[in-house]
Order: sequence, then structure tokens, then C-alpha cells
Amino acid sequence: MTQIYDLSDPLTLLDGLPFVDEGFTAKRLLAAVAAARHVTAEREGRTGRIGEHHAETWLGPSGALLLAGGQAMPAIPLTPGKKVQVAAKLAEIGVLVPAWTQLTTLPIRYAGLYPANGAISASSRAWPQHILLAEEAFATPIELREQVVHELSHQWLYLLEELWRLELPSARRVALPSGTADRSPAEVLGAAHVATVLIRLYEAAGDAPPGRLAKLAAYRTGCLHVLDRIADDLTDLGRAVARHLKEAT
Repeated sequence: MTQIYDLSDPLTLLDGLPFVDEGFTAKRLLAAVAAARHVTAEREGRTGRIGEHHAETWLGPSGALLLAGGQAMPAIPLTPGKKVQVAAKLAEIGVLVPAWTQLTTLPIRYAGLYPANGAISASSRAWPQHILLAEEAFATPIELREQVVHELSHQWLYLLEELWRLELPSARRVALPSGTADRSPAEVLGAAHVATVLIRLYEAAGDAPPGRLAKLAAYRTGCLHVLDRIADDLTDLGRAVARHLKEAT
């Protein structure tokens, strides 16, 4: 018998959230994203440019960026040595938390962040499946691992947002607990998600720098408090994600 999935309840459909729930069904989300991108490409007359019949085409960084509009990035190529370091961190992450291996193998193009303007790493929905790493991200192996997991967490939430809205079109802009202003509710959800994921990373690795876990826990709590205040600006899914993160331990 054909199984029918409830598309109105994404968290049940996907068995939770990426990096938060071990049973998260990454392949199901990727299949849905590939199908949605194919439909978008057909509508825009782009199917002849990047292939028509292979799902993996639609899940590559080049195809994703093309469909997103190909916005310019503040990026320079990574050196071969830095690419090796990133690959080593991806492998290490899969060893620390085996369930995350399906997430670390998402096709991503890693590049150098330049000019960094004070940032250590960067991702954007405008640059799907592209992660930019500043020189400071390579300061220590632990720092690099954190930045890679941080940005991968964003990338997976961006995939979810390609299919379902997390915030209403009329959503107000707010400040993050760090004081960073003019952020959307979806970005606050992303920040809470990252903090939750990094806590799990350091608990698995057992090598958190002094005070890091406490700082992440406080930041996560702050994000969740902001989300409580702006719940009316979130969609049903956005509120469900906030509740799920609040319940995560």
C-alpha cells in the first residue's frame, strides 16, 4: 500500500529537526527539495541549463545558487590545505555523532569569507548550500568544527524553509539576545537551533572551551524568550519548531 504523508505537519513528516532528532529523515527532505526546485526550474525555463532528469542535479550548490538568483557572495576560494581541514572536521563530526553523517554529506561549496567584516563564518538563504569561512574560523580545530556545524545547521533549516514558511509575511524585525538588531523571526529560530545543536556537539565531544556551554545555554534561552514574545509573527510551523527546540534537552 502506498504511504500517504501529511504535508501539513512537517515535523512529523520529517521525524523532527536536523541535528536535534536522531531519527530525522534527511533523505525525505532532500527528495522534496529536489522536486520543488525542479518545478521552479521548469516554470522559469531553466531545465535545459542544468539538467532535467537527475535529482542530484537539483541538490548541488551550483543548481541551488542558480535558482536562488546567483547573488554575489563575499567569497574567495579556500586553499587546498583549508579544504582538507574542512573535510577532516566533517568526518570527525560524523564520528562524534553518527546520526549526523547524513547531514554532513549535504553537498556544500565551502569558500573563504572576504571581506569578513568581523564575522567568523557566514551563510545566507540567498546563497543556498554555500558556506563561507573567515581566516579566524581556522584558528583552532575546535573553532573550525564549531563553525562548520553552525553553518550546516543553518543550511538544513534553509532547506526546510524552501518548502514551508517559518514566519508570516508581515513579521516584525527584532533583535537577537546578542544585541544584533533587524533580524527576522526565522533568523531567531535559526539562532536558537544553532545554539541547541552546538550544545549537543560539545556534550558529545567533551571538549568545550571554559564557559562555552554556559554561554550557549544562556543564548539559547534568550532566543526562546524572544520567540515567545513574537509567536504571533510565526507560522504554525514556526511555532512548532520553537516548541520543539524548547523541549530539546
